[in-house]
Amino acid sequence: MIARSLTLRHQGIRELLAVTATAALIATPFAGASAQRAGANPPPRVMVPTLSSSDAALGQQAADALRSRISHDINNQALVVISKQDIENTLKASGYSTTEALQLGDARALAILLRADEFVDGNVTKTPTGVRIESRLVLARDQTLQQPLPVAEAPRLDQAAQMISKSYQAARDQLANEKNCYMLFRDGKFPEAETMARAALAKYPTGTIASVCLGSAFESENKADSAIAVAERIRAIDPRNIWALRYASEYYGTHKNLDKQSDALIGLMAADPTNERLRDQVIASLVTAHKVNLARPIVEEAVRSNPGDPKTLGLAWRVYLAGQNWNEALTTGAEMIKADTSLADTTYFIRSSAAASNISPARAAELATQGTAKFPNNVTLLVVQANALSKGGQNAQAISLINRALAVNPRVEGGYAQKALIFSNLNQTDSALAVINACAATPAPYDKKSCGQVALKMGSDAYKAGNASKARPDLQKAVQLLLLADKIDPSADAKFLAGASSFLIGQSAVNDAQKSKSCPLARLAKDSFNAAQENVPAGLTSYPDAAKQLLTAIPQFTPAVDDQVKRFCK
Repeated sequence: MIARSLTLRHQGIRELLAVTATAALIATPFAGASAQRAGANPPPRVMVPTLSSSDAALGQQAADALRSRISHDINNQALVVISKQDIENTLKASGYSTTEALQLGDARALAILLRADEFVDGNVTKTPTGVRIESRLVLARDQTLQQPLPVAEAPRLDQAAQMISKSYQAARDQLANEKNCYMLFRDGKFPEAETMARAALAKYPTGTIASVCLGSAFESENKADSAIAVAERIRAIDPRNIWALRYASEYYGTHKNLDKQSDALIGLMAADPTNERLRDQVIASLVTAHKVNLARPIVEEAVRSNPGDPKTLGLAWRVYLAGQNWNEALTTGAEMIKADTSLADTTYFIRSSAAASNISPARAAELATQGTAKFPNNVTLLVVQANALSKGGQNAQAISLINRALAVNPRVEGGYAQKALIFSNLNQTDSALAVINACAATPAPYDKKSCGQVALKMGSDAYKAGNASKARPDLQKAVQLLLLADKIDPSADAKFLAGASSFLIGQSAVNDAQKSKSCPLARLAKDSFNAAQENVPAGLTSYPDAAKQLLTAIPQFTPAVDDQVKRFCK
């Protein structure tokens, strides 16, 4: 929306540019003759348009003062300063205001119309003691090639203009060699371009325009470390430099440094705020880097600037989901599908139902039901709906839906895990175990991780119950579930809890064996302590104190258990 309004606002200049280009083609013979008379190397031309300012008159006055000062300081055979009259005549011919500052792209279009090689862009403000001018030298051939000039503060405009003129002249020292660097680079002569860029920097060490040519040569020579060093030097001088920010974002992305990549992308977006494609890239990068808090204000500003735009709403919806801002995600998602009904696809219903499940099982079930009504054969939606119903306590309906999904596609993602969870909610542990075993037996490439996680949860719950009740059946069920979980999805937690459960079983069995003189209990105790000895060490990292206590206790039972087996198992 912003880019569109700017395009319309300055359309006259661009149309005039096209007309002028056509006229230039028609007038080529005359232009050639004139060029021959004037000499092969006419002096470069600079344009100084109205500077940006909250005070329109001040912006015009600053431009006037700067044109006057540069004309005074530099001989017109070395540099031609395009007159105010020529600038205004061209603007008037386009039907555009002569008092308004131009956007950067339109300033470049005007510079090309006026055959300027470069232009000065900037803004001027009043201060308590005078004026402040922030300015840049910009090449007309590429508006991203810019040299920031030192800020000028002075009591009067003419004094500030004098300071800018001096800085501008110094910055121009890099341009002749930079132009040669550019032509060599364009011809694929990268080492020669590198040499020419260094010559430009010898004349003006902080030259960002010359540095871009040097960095580009390094980039083309696959000297990535040298190129990123140049990019970072440029960013230190000019945080808005497009080339440096672009290269930094690519370099750090390749090197998996998400923090620095995100920082570069945010800077790039700030330097080019109307680039919607770049904005989307920045937001995607921030979400990937788990920096949703930085992406959120960007996307919210985009929504304000583009009200009702389904693409922008979709971007905001994904950011809210990534940031677990569930209410905002659901509200924005509803606006998104209202703006474009085609976006109410299976992904929308699946992700929205999952988001709603964090707020209300009933709302999650409602969204999932809407999805299955629209896409009745989508098995993933059936699993999502079953999950929502189960969380709402409607397990009978949930089982029916999950069976329906598995009948259509036994390999549907999360199908077995969801069915096992429903049986677990119904306290039907044996049925849940059967489902998890069926999941474990499913051939690759089926992803069984979710089944392992369900088994781990059930095993952990069984361990807690057994530790409280000291009932061996509970603990034995825990061991069975935990070892199955470790088989499907190996983890230190599953091993340690299986070992801890085995220890409690052994402790209970050795005590009961002593009372009943039971060989089976004595053997159970021995096997359980062996299992504990095997699995408890897995918890030394996550549960160091508990694991050490158990490993110290196990050997204390070994002599008694061995004696029981010897005495009771004859």
